[in-house]
Amino acid sequence: MPSGGKGARGRASLARTVRGLVLREGLFPPGCRVLVMVSGGQDSLALLDILCHLAGRAGGPAAVHALHINHHLRGAESDDDEALVVRACGERGIALTVAHRPVTKTGGNVQERAREARRATALETAAGHSCDRIALGHTADDQAETMLYRLGRYGGLAAFRAMLPCDPPWVRPLLGSRRAETEAYCRERGIEFAVDRGNAYPGYARTGLRERVLPAWEDAVPGAVQAAARAAEVAGEMERLAEGLLADVERLVVVPAPPGGAGAGAAGEAAAPQASVLSVSALAALQAPLRRLFLYRWLEGCAGPAASRASVLALEALLEVPGSADRDLGGGWRGVKVYDALSLQRRRAAAPPAPGPVPLGVPGAAVWGGFRVKAQPAERFVSPDVSREAFVDVRCLDGDVVVRGPLPGDRVRPFGAPGSRKLQDVLVDLKVPAARRAGTPLVVCGGAIVWVCGFLVSEEGRITEDTSGIVRLSVEPDPAGTLQGDGQR
Repeated sequence: MPSGGKGARGRASLARTVRGLVLREGLFPPGCRVLVMVSGGQDSLALLDILCHLAGRAGGPAAVHALHINHHLRGAESDDDEALVVRACGERGIALTVAHRPVTKTGGNVQERAREARRATALETAAGHSCDRIALGHTADDQAETMLYRLGRYGGLAAFRAMLPCDPPWVRPLLGSRRAETEAYCRERGIEFAVDRGNAYPGYARTGLRERVLPAWEDAVPGAVQAAARAAEVAGEMERLAEGLLADVERLVVVPAPPGGAGAGAAGEAAAPQASVLSVSALAALQAPLRRLFLYRWLEGCAGPAASRASVLALEALLEVPGSADRDLGGGWRGVKVYDALSLQRRRAAAPPAPGPVPLGVPGAAVWGGFRVKAQPAERFVSPDVSREAFVDVRCLDGDVVVRGPLPGDRVRPFGAPGSRKLQDVLVDLKVPAARRAGTPLVVCGGAIVWVCGFLVSEEGRITEDTSGIVRLSVEPDPAGTLQGDGQR
């Protein structure tokens, strides 16, 4: 090996850059064993060689184990890569695990499925060999590609952060180095490496970034890739700082789901299963930058690709709308505001129309719209749980009694209120979500609404000194949803 000249300085520069990042970020705690992912390309073989030299030294790993995964995507070339890695590890006396994880070229995103297979295999192998860290050969070029890809696809602070040098158990010692440096390192040290022709496939978005965008960027702005890598470091630090603020915000704005579910979606919609419900008033009280940052993170965690600047601003606009409203966020998601509750819903197939009227015997029971409504004689009046029961004068049920949903023009005489009111206005005052109003069961006799189930009794049901009999009305979700009224009288 020559002792001077440009080549020697280049080798020393790459090794020094890697060691500086290793020490600065504390990638390898004392006694740490590292599993190195080795594909056979220039980056992973340069990383393996450098970590072998760092093993046992201050700040370096205590021991090195290598892992090669053969996806069998390129036939004989894949087997040649495996043989190359076997030779490289044998020359360095490094223990190697070879895992065969075939990935077919049909059935979706090949690159994504291969990444998932590598990740799972790496975690399994690391656990089996007591490795605390898994080293990946991502470079500053990969960082810039990832940043540009995520900016173009998603946006948000995470796009600028891209990959972290230390994200245990994953570590990336080459993030401060360029791909050209790892190639030069291998050539100058006589390290044989493979060239994966699959990486040049023109159909991959990253190929376009690698082959056209990054070279043009560097040509227009020399040093742009390294600057992007430095910006990613700063963004990562800012994001870690923001985590504490967002945790405080979460404690302030997340509230219990209201009755009927998070947002109680419209027909054909369902709340996001992992989505929390947010307080509109608490969100509105936050400073706009902090509110938007929290909403982006909330969307990112609940709705994934639907998280964007546009969707955050759409949610923010909902906060100013009185009553209930919703906004399309894209990707099949909607933001739904129901008074002081903000939630997410994902549209599903359209629900069947509300059922028609169902006869209710007195005594008897009927099921309507997933609710079981009962009418049973009561010996005396007791203070009711208004969310599920009401006591009424038996005379208000003297006629054909049905359970049905609200109809246009319905009016009701609320107990204790003068005159009648539009049922629609009453439901608004009761803060029944717009999406739930059509599914609210009513007990009706002779055209008069006796009970808005779970909400209020009408004046017709008033119990007085002249009352000769009392009926207890009750409502509960029906688990079977099959009974259509037994007609008992």
